[in-house]
Amino acid sequence: MCVYTNIFQGSYLDGLRSHLGGLTQRVKSWYWGRPLSMQRLPMDQNGSSLEQSQDQPPHIVPDHRGNLHITVKKSKPILGIAIEGGANTKHPLPRIINIHEHGAAYEAGGLEVGQLILEVDGNKVEGLHHQDVARLIAECFAARDKNDITFLVVEAKKSNLEPKPTALIFLEA
Repeated sequence: MCVYTNIFQGSYLDGLRSHLGGLTQRVKSWYWGRPLSMQRLPMDQNGSSLEQSQDQPPHIVPDHRGNLHITVKKSKPILGIAIEGGANTKHPLPRIINIHEHGAAYEAGGLEVGQLILEVDGNKVEGLHHQDVARLIAECFAARDKNDITFLVVEAKKSNLEPKPTALIFLEA
């Protein structure tokens, strides 16, 4: 069972439209055998982000474990990320599966598809059910006492908490 949620702070209908649009894109990608892009921003010929060259770079602070503290300014009415996973799913940690181009997360940079979320504004998410993680993110983004939201994330490939791919060996008799 795959449970995922779009985190929006806009009207319910806008969130639903975006959710369905993202789902359609994922289904099309899977159907045609092309994985979703792990790149969030278009690149110029030199390989640098077009958007980041015009704005400030994202606020990313690595810690001693290789995790990243990423601060997202609340510059848009929606955060615009979709997550899957949680304690009640096959993926115990929530993973970012989509970043909406009209959301604050996209504009800020730093967050990427595939990252596992460890904390939101200092609140650990390990052990939380999917709905509780989604609610925590939405509430932190909606809080008016702060102008930003901070995520502690790790790349999925750097995590020992997620299952690793296994190799199948075929023997001929």
